[in-house]
Parts: sequence; structure tokens; C-alpha cells
Amino acid sequence: MKLVTWNCAMALHKKHEKLLTFGADIMVIQECSRKFIRQINRTEGWSSAWLGKNPNKGLGVIVKAPWIISEAKALKPKWVGKVIIDGPVPLELFPVWACPSEPRAESYIGQVHLLLDILERKSPSRSTIIIGDFNSNSIWDGGRRINDHSAAVSRLRKLGIESAYHAFFKQAQGAEEHPTFWFTKNTKKIFHLDYAFLSGELLSKLKRVEVGHHKDWLSFSDHAPVLIELDV
Repeated sequence: MKLVTWNCAMALHKKHEKLLTFGADIMVIQECSRKFIRQINRTEGWSSAWLGKNPNKGLGVIVKAPWIISEAKALKPKWVGKVIIDGPVPLELFPVWACPSEPRAESYIGQVHLLLDILERKSPSRSTIIIGDFNSNSIWDGGRRINDHSAAVSRLRKLGIESAYHAFFKQAQGAEEHPTFWFTKNTKKIFHLDYAFLSGELLSKLKRVEVGHHKDWLSFSDHAPVLIELDV
């Protein structure tokens, strides 16, 4: 099974064929339009869900057979949802697009902490995936924020959920060698902001992690796609 997350920077209808070259079974896409995601839902062999208020710029999930979306709903965090996917292995997917919000404490990684508040009240399933554009990194820990990136990683770890990228490449948070974001599309202003966190059972089946290179993706978006392959 292959999963990919990508902030497409809008106009997905002009870029989706490029994304399909990954052959992913499940795609989580930020900044996509409701119209295009619903169009895919009417295509044979595909199932999709879209979350958001701006019809031109929301959070989409696309899956292909034999996987199918059986339930999708928005959660209290503005840009976080819950999607139940049926298939060879039932999955509990939490797509993320961490954005500015009010109050400020609930912006960006604050959105993830709100999701964690929900997960801690009810233990996540053995096949849980939290994936998307977190707009965060531990290099920005500290300051006035208590609920920072490293705190979120620690809370996830206590739930038995770990980052696929960091497990596969054996790298520490904040020391990532593969950027997923080029600020203002400048290849010298690079950050790692996109993640896939997996429950222990799924992490044990991790086969491959791939981050798109700027030579292949910069003309499409300021974010690189992140591909996760599992032996499922």
C-alpha cells in the first residue's frame, strides 16, 4: 500500500496526473478544490472526501479500489479531519493541514495538539495514520509556545504513534536531510514540514519513504510530496 501527502498549492486539476505517477492508493492533498475532489468521487474505482469552507482551497483525501472511504468528517481543529477507510486493512486516517487560526495558540502545530486532545480521550486504533502538512518543525520549539512541535511528537509517541520518515531514515526531529518545503520556492530556504505518523502495527510494515525532489516538483508547488509505502 502506498500513501502520499502533498500540498499542491491549488489548481490540482492541472497537476493530478503528475501526482498519479506515484501509484499511490491513498492521497492526502492540501489546498485542493472541492469541485475537483468531488469529480474524482464520481470516477469508477475511486473514492474521495473533501473538508473545508473555502471551495477552492481545502483538504482532500482520495483513495482507489480496493480501498474505499466509508466515513469522513471534520473535527474541532479547523483543518483536521477523520476518515475511515475500508479495504484489505481497515484504516483510521486523520488528514492534516495545519493553518493559522484564532486564538493564536491554536495555529499551526496547535491544530495538531487539538487533535491529540481528542485522541488521548479515546485511544487510537491499531491502524491509525496522521498525515499531512503540519507547517511545523522542532527547530521552532520554545518561545512562548508550550504546545510546540516536539511536545506533539512526544504526545504521539505515548500513543504508540511515530513518524514514518524519521523511523525510515533514522533521523532526529529537526535534523531532516530531505526538505518538503521551499519557502517562496527558493531552494536555499528549505524546511521539513510534511509528515506521516503511523501506529506501531503499521510502522512495523514500513517498506519505503520517498520525498519529492525540487527538480521534479518545484514547478508545481512550494511543497514536495511525501510517499510512504507499507507492506500491507
